[in-house]
Amino acid sequence: MANSTTTNPIILDTFTSAIDLGDSLFGDTNAPMKISEMVWEAPTTVAHEATVKDGGGNVVFYKKCAVAHNGGNPENVGWVRGLTVDISGVGSGKIIIRLE
Repeated sequence: MANSTTTNPIILDTFTSAIDLGDSLFGDTNAPMKISEMVWEAPTTVAHEATVKDGGGNVVFYKKCAVAHNGGNPENVGWVRGLTVDISGVGSGKIIIRLE
């Protein structure tokens, strides 16, 4: 499947290259956006991790899988300046982001 960045919620499930949502959505790595909900779904392996950063490289969302194929609880992230996922930022599963 491919990343879906033109819908709300945004669904990221392909991590073969770095993702810069600020640039993709608004043409600015540090574009302000309000995230009402972010969740990591269906990680396949215990100990896989998911890390999402703002445009400045600060971690705004981090999870480590304790039970494979288990969905996480949505988190309200709030306002951020940009949103990025490094190429190795998500071990498996998908990140779902709901913009407000």
